[in-house]
Amino acid sequence: MMDMAEPLKMEIEQGCKGGDPVDIEARGKNKGTVFILVGHYLPGFRGGGPTRSIANLVSSLGQEFSFKVITLDRDLGDTMPYSGVAVNRWIRTGNADVMYLSPGWRGLLRMIVLLRSLDLGTVLYLNSFFNKRFSILAILLRRVCLIHPRRIVLAPRGEFSPGALQIKSTRKAAYITLARWLGFYRNVTWHASSHLEMADVQDLFGRQATVGIAVDLPQPRTDQEVSAISGRFSARTHGVKVAGRLRVVFVSRISPKKNLLAALRVLKGVSGDVAFDIYGPAEDAEYWNECKDVIETLPANVRVKYLGEVEHDKISEVFAKYDLLLLPTLGENYGHVICEALAAACPVLISDRTPWLGLQGIGVGWDVPLEDMQRFTAILQECVDAEGESYNRLRMRAKEYAEGLAANPSLVDANRRLFKAMTND
Repeated sequence: MMDMAEPLKMEIEQGCKGGDPVDIEARGKNKGTVFILVGHYLPGFRGGGPTRSIANLVSSLGQEFSFKVITLDRDLGDTMPYSGVAVNRWIRTGNADVMYLSPGWRGLLRMIVLLRSLDLGTVLYLNSFFNKRFSILAILLRRVCLIHPRRIVLAPRGEFSPGALQIKSTRKAAYITLARWLGFYRNVTWHASSHLEMADVQDLFGRQATVGIAVDLPQPRTDQEVSAISGRFSARTHGVKVAGRLRVVFVSRISPKKNLLAALRVLKGVSGDVAFDIYGPAEDAEYWNECKDVIETLPANVRVKYLGEVEHDKISEVFAKYDLLLLPTLGENYGHVICEALAAACPVLISDRTPWLGLQGIGVGWDVPLEDMQRFTAILQECVDAEGESYNRLRMRAKEYAEGLAANPSLVDANRRLFKAMTND
């Protein structure tokens, strides 16, 4: 099996529907309890990385820790709750006890009551820095001594990357300044998914900040699921890649951070028959209108389609149809979509602002500085011109690389150590 990209390897080595109600007191005895706040959770999928990160963590370690998740009763952008999911009571969802709360005042008050009920042995795990309801509220309650968790662990989920901080920068800078001045995050343990994210945390909160590094977990797969993915690769409906043609895909939220505008612009200089399909929720209408304006200016050889949203359980099937994932993101703390593309034998062309670095050296894709957009265009042209047999080797290397990561026990061990340290200290 080929070696993984060295930066990601270093991080690893160092570092649904609701079911029946559950007895929240009985479950979790003799296990460390981790109380998770996250804006959106299963069966939702539009929340992107944070949803997948928590779902994969719970799936991998749910037998070892008692995970209790508080989340909204609807997916990102939805006005209606999930169908068939009980609200405002604990139910079992996978390996976690989950409470789905309504978004109004009733749900907010219930969350405050739940946080007030935390015992001294509970670890509170926050999955955003800027989210008011699912992060800042808990921080303020602790600051005024209304809640007393054993420890607060906060995963900023890429919110501290330079690209992310550029978005609504004035508001974010004001809150960070206030939080540092008033000591909101004193004695918080930060969960970074890479040394790059650890540096981002310490740039804002000082070298004295306590940071634990544990790479986000890929989705655990059974042997049957791995075989199914392999089958989709071998049965590609579009057959062997033809020189002069390229099927490119963008799968992510349509927002400034994901940088779809740059992806569209680098396609302008590419010759050949190029199909570029876009999947993802258009959560920023103004930004999506800018993207549509650029689409109108693209040459006739570049055909762009917006195909709406894709549910997570269909993602590998989608990637299996394409030759390349194009994602010039402004910053990712992990990038689950990158891992999913590679697992489906879809090479990637991404920015260098993720932990997925050194990809060209191991032959599974490319990570390119955003300052060098001409390089993006040049690589796209190379992919257009590539012929079937050589490109199939690239696809197979991508798939084998992702399978090697998923099978690496060091990823799970790093996350296990992080939470054991918090629940046992």
